[in-house]
Amino acid sequence: MVLVLRSARILDTGRGSGDATQTVDILVDGMKIARIADHIDPPEDASVFDASRYLITPGFVNAHGHFAMTLLRGLADEVSLEVWLKQYMFPREALMNGDDVYYGSLLALAEGMMSGTTTFADMYFSEDDVARAVGEAGVRANLSTGTASLDNEHGKLQKSEEFVVRWNNKADGRIKASFGPHAPYTASPEFVQENFERARELGVIVQFHLHETRKEIEDFTAVHGTSPITYYAEQGFFDNPPRLLAAHCVHMTARDTEILREAGASIVLNIQSNLKLGSGIPDYRLLLGSGVNLCIGTDGAASNDNVDMLEELRVLGLVMKGSTQDAADISNTSLLAMGWSNGAKALGFEDVGTVSEGAAADLVLWDLDDESFCPQNNVASHLLWSANSRAVDSVMVAGSWVMENGQLLGIDLDKVRFEVARRARRLASG
Repeated sequence: MVLVLRSARILDTGRGSGDATQTVDILVDGMKIARIADHIDPPEDASVFDASRYLITPGFVNAHGHFAMTLLRGLADEVSLEVWLKQYMFPREALMNGDDVYYGSLLALAEGMMSGTTTFADMYFSEDDVARAVGEAGVRANLSTGTASLDNEHGKLQKSEEFVVRWNNKADGRIKASFGPHAPYTASPEFVQENFERARELGVIVQFHLHETRKEIEDFTAVHGTSPITYYAEQGFFDNPPRLLAAHCVHMTARDTEILREAGASIVLNIQSNLKLGSGIPDYRLLLGSGVNLCIGTDGAASNDNVDMLEELRVLGLVMKGSTQDAADISNTSLLAMGWSNGAKALGFEDVGTVSEGAAADLVLWDLDDESFCPQNNVASHLLWSANSRAVDSVMVAGSWVMENGQLLGIDLDKVRFEVARRARRLASG
């Protein structure tokens, strides 16, 4: 597709504070943004789209989640992470089949797209069915098979590696694959090390839950004499590492953050899930000053309980400012960058998360006529602090529309709602 977006108002997070927008024409040629200028004469084969009523931004990058947990939404409130997992989630996940995962994933992708997300990370099981959902939805994703070693299931690492080989860089590069040892409390150190070794050999990232609760760290320390991050570093897991995507990292010391910085890791903040499960509030001043790439994820929809990245950014920003007691500790542009370019870097999509020449044409059109953008004193501020998913009009991924005028193009949402509700009733009773 060759398309000129005429008179588009775009956000430029590099311009600093204030209303960091400019009005330009955007030429989309194939999967890329070919040119941005004050005026572009359309090529002969180009369509022209009047974008004057829209704010155009990159798509959000949801850097940590478990798509199919939409099926389990609402089954466990007011419990800790350990109780939530062992008494509510694990028993029902054992009843889930590939089609359950497929439809649950489609629902999560639909929710995300309709609230401005174009790139996702997932760690779950039946990942071939997740990849099928991603392919049909038309979005980008980095997918990992969440694996544990404590249940002694034979061949888990081999199956995970086979998935990586089968899916990495498929669907015109929209799908990447990674390794996903679940967490220190479900995966032995030897198993975690093997995941790192295989990821290093194949040149892919490792998705890993780390330092999510104090109990996780205390239990690990009681056995191994030190915290998970310190132990893994001392054992050489992070030497010449593959790219690590460390989810949560709620309870961190200065040494922990220094280890992750030296390893070139990214930390995914999941504020709403951590708050709902009572897992704690990170030391944001420590994290912001650590030099580690910080990005944002919603976690699964059974502990959040949605996949709305704009809501996630807003809550994160409020908690950051409140916990540090300094409203200037995080700027609007820095917070938005966590949801755009920082997340893209963490997932290995280097040309995603920016509206610039040569970047992937992954764009979200926000309706500036929506009352949440009135009076347009500062459009960047309105997007972050007053807008919501209602203002998302259209979404493009790799130069193709995946949502137009509020309607998803690759997902039959009525069918998905029906299937998820039907399957969720079976799981809830089990």
